[in-house]
Amino acid sequence: MEQTIDRFVRDMSDRHGRVLSSRHDGLADLSETPEALLPRLEYLQRSHPSARDITLGIGFCRLALDEPRASEAFEFLSSVTLSPLARFFLLITRMRFGAPDRAFVELRALLRETAVIFPDIAFPLFSAIAEANRCSGWCAMLPDGRLVAGLPDHAAHDLVLRHDGEEQSAELALLARPPGYQVWEIGNFVLPPHLPRIDILHEGRGLLGSGIDSRTVWTFEGFVEGAAEGLSGWCRYPNNLEASDHILVRTVEDNRTLFDGEIGPPDDGPQDSLLQAEKPRTDFLLPWQDMEGPATPAVTVTDRFGRALYGSPIDPLAGGRYARTQAEWVATRFASAHPASARPTFNQPFPTLYAPRFAVPEADAPAIPTRRVAVIIPVYRGYEVTRTCITLVLQHRGANERVVIINDCSPDERITAFLDTLATLDGVTVLTNARNGGFTFSSNRGLRAVERDEDAILLNSDTLPSPHWIDALRRTVYRAADIGTATPLSNAATIFSYPSADGQNPVPSYEEVIETAEQLAACGCDALIDVPTAHGYCMYIRAECLHQTGLLREDVFAQGYGEENDFSRRAAALGWRHVACLETFVGHAEGQSFSAVKSDLVRRNLAILNGLHPGYDRMVQEWLARDPLGAFRRDLDLARLRHAIAGRPVVALLTHDRQGGVQRFVTERARDNLAAGHVPLVVSPHRAGNGAKDAGWRVIPFLPEDYPNITLPRQGAELHMLLRALGCDRIEIHSYIGAGIRDVHWLSRCGIDYVVYLHDYSWFCPRITLVSYNNLYCGEPAQDACLRCVADLGPLNSDDTPLAQLRDLSDDLFRRASAIIASCPDVADRYRRHIDAPITLGQWEPPVPARRAVFPPKAAAEMRRILLIGAIGIEKGYNILLALARHVADHDLPMRFVIIGYTCDDKRLLATGVVEITGRYGEHELAALIRDHPCDWGFLPAIWPETWSYILTEFWRQEVPVITFDIGAPAARIRETGTGLAVPLHLPIASLAAVLLAPWLLRTH
Repeated sequence: MEQTIDRFVRDMSDRHGRVLSSRHDGLADLSETPEALLPRLEYLQRSHPSARDITLGIGFCRLALDEPRASEAFEFLSSVTLSPLARFFLLITRMRFGAPDRAFVELRALLRETAVIFPDIAFPLFSAIAEANRCSGWCAMLPDGRLVAGLPDHAAHDLVLRHDGEEQSAELALLARPPGYQVWEIGNFVLPPHLPRIDILHEGRGLLGSGIDSRTVWTFEGFVEGAAEGLSGWCRYPNNLEASDHILVRTVEDNRTLFDGEIGPPDDGPQDSLLQAEKPRTDFLLPWQDMEGPATPAVTVTDRFGRALYGSPIDPLAGGRYARTQAEWVATRFASAHPASARPTFNQPFPTLYAPRFAVPEADAPAIPTRRVAVIIPVYRGYEVTRTCITLVLQHRGANERVVIINDCSPDERITAFLDTLATLDGVTVLTNARNGGFTFSSNRGLRAVERDEDAILLNSDTLPSPHWIDALRRTVYRAADIGTATPLSNAATIFSYPSADGQNPVPSYEEVIETAEQLAACGCDALIDVPTAHGYCMYIRAECLHQTGLLREDVFAQGYGEENDFSRRAAALGWRHVACLETFVGHAEGQSFSAVKSDLVRRNLAILNGLHPGYDRMVQEWLARDPLGAFRRDLDLARLRHAIAGRPVVALLTHDRQGGVQRFVTERARDNLAAGHVPLVVSPHRAGNGAKDAGWRVIPFLPEDYPNITLPRQGAELHMLLRALGCDRIEIHSYIGAGIRDVHWLSRCGIDYVVYLHDYSWFCPRITLVSYNNLYCGEPAQDACLRCVADLGPLNSDDTPLAQLRDLSDDLFRRASAIIASCPDVADRYRRHIDAPITLGQWEPPVPARRAVFPPKAAAEMRRILLIGAIGIEKGYNILLALARHVADHDLPMRFVIIGYTCDDKRLLATGVVEITGRYGEHELAALIRDHPCDWGFLPAIWPETWSYILTEFWRQEVPVITFDIGAPAARIRETGTGLAVPLHLPIASLAAVLLAPWLLRTH
């Protein structure tokens, strides 16, 4: 069996390798063998971390090469997607590397949740795992719904089949004979359309895999929308890789069948279709002419078991009928001399972006009534979040508040059982849908239960409402007579999101929800901020607005996304306002019900929304550009920050808006300041838009909490005043780049003590690194030469300040600083030649033990592996490295370069055939990557006088001797410690290659 599986694994690896080679340019020039593919796949994975086909290829290659780390790829894929293929190969990996106990647990779940794939391999594999764990046999479901059972040769062939509370003897037919086992098909079983749980018993005990969850095996995902040509969409059974995709289209009104058949590629489709991390979607297009042409009515679209695709029901031609009605209305408004006699009944031709206002003076706004409120909660999936949400709603409701829960035919028995316990509670109504209708359908069923003088709250079942949340919403709605809805802030609620306005916030704990709600209440903000739409995750609706506007449109928005926006714009056309509630906070887990099709639903329904309300998207974008909630978010951040500071001293760290070593150093300085009892504020340039008028400062407190909204104008004294108000007693200036020397110089005059850290040469060189013509170190010439260099090549400091003024402002700023700190004497000496100010030396990093360099001699033909680390651009020596690699390749020298990281142009380096590149890495991965790519010595090819080098420190930590150019801080540090070799900067490429081939021939400095 082992040889059979070995051949199978190698064949799968080769086949998938061919697929990957045709799909990714970086593999086209390689052999498709696992040995050749694996290093390049690992490189590509770092460049494309979400490419699951690459992850799968890594697992195949490692398994084919007998590497235990194959399990990492298959485990990852199994955790992030529905991948029966990854789970199947994980079983092979477990058995190959001696973990039958883990294989047992994983096989039990696999048999219960997925259909069989590769039966010729699966049957003996399942049998071997069952045998290793002394099981009496195993059972599974085939892709067409048939059942099979594997029993040892010596076992009696009597099985009992149990489902839906009934038992019967299984009628068996021999299907296969794996070693020591017999696999039987159960002939008297037909899969029921309601997809029950199925148990298969042998001598009264369940076989391994018994408790087959056929609903999970046949998990269905699908989406449908109307297109010009017909009904289009996709569907798949992700846990049943070989199942055919079958859909039914029926009319809503009279249930007539318009289509009933299989979709997708023919049976003779690609042979490698199973070799994908997850089952691909099957796209379909059903032309209108194959149904009822332009007369096609509203339809439902379901799978073979009657489960609706998301987007169903759908009235695909409603837009055409709407346009026709509008055209007829216009014809009556601008009639010809002989108008037609027919008259339409439609009387709303204008877009509902038109929003008249009630002419009610503010003083006439009514007092808050003692109205009842009905909280409408549709429920489908997500047992834990649903239970938590409903429990909190019941806990925090008042005497005038009742709860209406709609069970949308939940597939989770725990949810149904929980709702059964609530049905008898006072003030709780539980409604159960006979079929899954989706969020919009269920919401409408709850809203129909709202009484005439009763307000409503539409609430998602994955929310975390805080204490007094209903009172806060009610107060907001009744602040004016024309407010129809109010929506609270949340961690994930599009335009209502906080703290980050983009909604990319983690789901808060309930303690954090309560804390934020209390802070909002304490702010006492009395602003009324109008919004273009309410948000259906938690939407308070005044009774008059609901009854005048009507319910949500389930005819066009199906399962959801966009229905509350349509409601809001219809209500606005009738004069109702929509506002944000700034007095409470409701947590939101978001997307529990249909995340697999969310992007499709959003896209489809946004198009529908813009069709129904022309200009809707533009209106929202204009609102976002104005950002009416921005000032409130900032004030709330500042209120939270003042509370967090609690009287501690504050230090501001002024940095640039780029990545690199400066940001790493600033992070370390912030960490040190925090440990010393200060509250660090990282201040950096910020540009909200494209114009200079949008330039500002962003202030990020270096604290565990998130404060993303503290932005201030660049011009003016707001940053000065904020720092003083927060108790800032020191500023660390690390860079002016991005902000400009003028603004940083002006900030230095605010009266707060400051120090300057020297990370580059931007204070006197607009090109920052002293690299000039031909990408070479300039030698620091006289100012006239510097002026020509900047005029010819342009500045790199994002600043148009003339060179003379730049140096004057820097000189003045340095003279008034409490300290100017350089990392080493080399940097200090270069600055002293240009700016007359005292410079002291500082410690950039804690000392790292470094041993003296040893370059062990190698035989002439013995391969040398040279290590480079980090992001290698032009200043970091890319051109020299490329010339070196080409020289090595052209002369067939025994030398290879290994780059842990990436470069500004990987493709040209890889084309030489002598360079291996891992791709981007996390700092925590570096040591392991260096161990996995053993090298003889390191090369640090930077061509500018670096002010430090974190990469050199990493070489020392890994005890790798280093060769670098004799310039800047790295060379000075190497000479001081004897940890490497410093060679002249302008060595010819051939000479440099000779040094890298035999560094032991030169005396180590």
